[in-house]
Amino acid sequence: MDYGQTLQQWHDFYLTSGAASAALAGLLFVGLSLHIRVVVTQFDVRSLARITLSDFFVVLVVSLFVLIPTNRAGLTATELVGVSIASLLLAFPVIRMAIEEQRKRVLGLRTLWIRFGLSLFGYIVIGGVGVLLFLGKYGDGLSWLVGAMIVLLLVAVRNTWDVLVTVGEKTH
Repeated sequence: MDYGQTLQQWHDFYLTSGAASAALAGLLFVGLSLHIRVVVTQFDVRSLARITLSDFFVVLVVSLFVLIPTNRAGLTATELVGVSIASLLLAFPVIRMAIEEQRKRVLGLRTLWIRFGLSLFGYIVIGGVGVLLFLGKYGDGLSWLVGAMIVLLLVAVRNTWDVLVTVGEKTH
């Protein structure tokens, strides 16, 4: 089966994951805007909110790239590797500062490592999927991409809960 046919089998999944991610990102903005002062003053909360928004955005962008009707796996592979590299480059400074800023930390270090680590894992898998697509392993690549998308969505939803609960506790 060629790339276009394999991709078509996953169309509904990526359409749904992209739409869900966009909706959840909007809800994250609404939730954070209710208590923006706490988010701005607590660096670890702000970092977790940023990585959470990044997870939602990565799921949305990957879904959009996979939904582009094409029979050129190399194009999608390049886009996925690019998303992976850009996500990792943007995430590392935020993660480093959140972990190093011990004096002002509200969230536990273990919580931060788990949340950030799972996001980084998802970004790396997306890059690996790009490599699989380059190698012509379309079914395997798109199957792994499903796993990465689900991990990113689950982590982002969990992070959203942690951020909103932490913000709520700080305001009362």
